[in-house]
Amino acid sequence: MKAFDDLSPRKIVTAIHGYDTAYRWKFGAIIQWHSRRAEMGIHFILSGSALRFLHEAGYDGMFLIQRFTQCFAKFTMIHLALDINDAAISPSAFYRLFMDKQYTGRSRVASIIENSFGGQTLYVGSWNSARFFRLYDKAAEQGLTGVNWKRLELVLKQDYAQEFGYKFANEQDIERASRVFKGVVKSMADFNHADWIAVLTGEVERLALPQHKERKTREWLLTQVVPAMARYIVETGDESLLDDFREEFEHALEREQKKLE
Repeated sequence: MKAFDDLSPRKIVTAIHGYDTAYRWKFGAIIQWHSRRAEMGIHFILSGSALRFLHEAGYDGMFLIQRFTQCFAKFTMIHLALDINDAAISPSAFYRLFMDKQYTGRSRVASIIENSFGGQTLYVGSWNSARFFRLYDKAAEQGLTGVNWKRLELVLKQDYAQEFGYKFANEQDIERASRVFKGVVKSMADFNHADWIAVLTGEVERLALPQHKERKTREWLLTQVVPAMARYIVETGDESLLDDFREEFEHALEREQKKLE
């Protein structure tokens, strides 16, 4: 809850959505939880007006992502978008290429829908899967005529979202994010079409995931917990954290060992 206290003060407000405790920062963010129902978790609301306030104050999206990862936030879904202008690419044409198996990649599922705004959206992969991408007519969505504007959007969920979110926050590398975007899209369905190849040209990178839960947990401890503790000590000068951590670790280790007896 203290992650944003350096930006503005907060005050107690009325909780919503079944929670019973809530605080609101002056810039508009709200955090809430239920004091007797831990399973409901913590609900953090960052509205568009709050984002605009932070942006005008000089705090960008990278600042927010780093703040969240320092608090060990869990990424459940990430949308990455690439705008395509003046290319011979359309959802219907690429749906036909997919159905005719004129592509390489592991995806075996695709669908196309008619949108209420008059355009079409091609989905490659299943919504229920941990990753899929869609291609749609952004100009039609915006009500623009005579404009060739498509959007390619990659959706990452579950472990893919978590892995990408923390990797991006730690490295702050836009170019690497672009390589991962291209790599994931091409691994799912890569079409042998000149304009598609031009859009996804350049170096690609695979979004590798830990193969085992134990390895994933170990990597999380080393790449997230340790750097977060180091940042805390540098920012606060509170070196007693190490002693407190050691003491809590010994107690936790003793409890876990007793469970095995």
